[in-house]
Amino acid sequence: MSATATLAILAAGSSSRAGFDKVGADLGGQPVLAWSLAAGLASRAFDRIVVVTRADRIDAVRAIVRQRAADTVVVAGGDTRTASSWAALDAATDAEVIAIHDSARPFAPPSLFARCVDVARREGSAVAGLPLADTVRRADEAGAATEEVAREGLWSAQTPQVFRREVLAAARASARDRSFGDDAAAVRAAGLPVRMVLGERRNLKITTGEDLAYARELVEKGLVGLAALQAR
Repeated sequence: MSATATLAILAAGSSSRAGFDKVGADLGGQPVLAWSLAAGLASRAFDRIVVVTRADRIDAVRAIVRQRAADTVVVAGGDTRTASSWAALDAATDAEVIAIHDSARPFAPPSLFARCVDVARREGSAVAGLPLADTVRRADEAGAATEEVAREGLWSAQTPQVFRREVLAAARASARDRSFGDDAAAVRAAGLPVRMVLGERRNLKITTGEDLAYARELVEKGLVGLAALQAR
């Protein structure tokens, strides 16, 4: 029997950089959060879905998920992304595999969720990402280039990031009060290996209003569709 798997969607950010509510913002006639919910359901890789949000947004988020995934559990997150990941770990009490995904990445396809879960079951971790294709340069505070960084072996990390429970629990124990940019960083800081999995170019992250406008343009042009939503 396959290990039970939980999808944890992180939607607890303050949206301070964006200047708008990234969770409930309209994208193709649906809230941004609805896209990740639908893709997770369509992947058929999960036994349970948990959404982690701010304490003052729990009712609003529950209203979004209730009509789309009635069994989804909504819990309060922490002040940092890392604290919200640990809240997800606490909520996924019976899961042997936990996938953590940013709600601000609405275009992660169902196949990517399923692929990462399969790899994590076998190898302990699976982090979606893309090998860097652009030239990378380091610059000083004034913006003057100081050196070119070899891009071989460098990846741009995405989500989902999927781990067996014992891997994430060990990272949490090692982290104590420290915060990290993502869960893969916490796992590596604990001295544990992280397996990169080829992600998707369309799996963009909505951080600014410009990002949201671009995401809407992709939907309007039919370059990303509502197949996952329709599959529900």
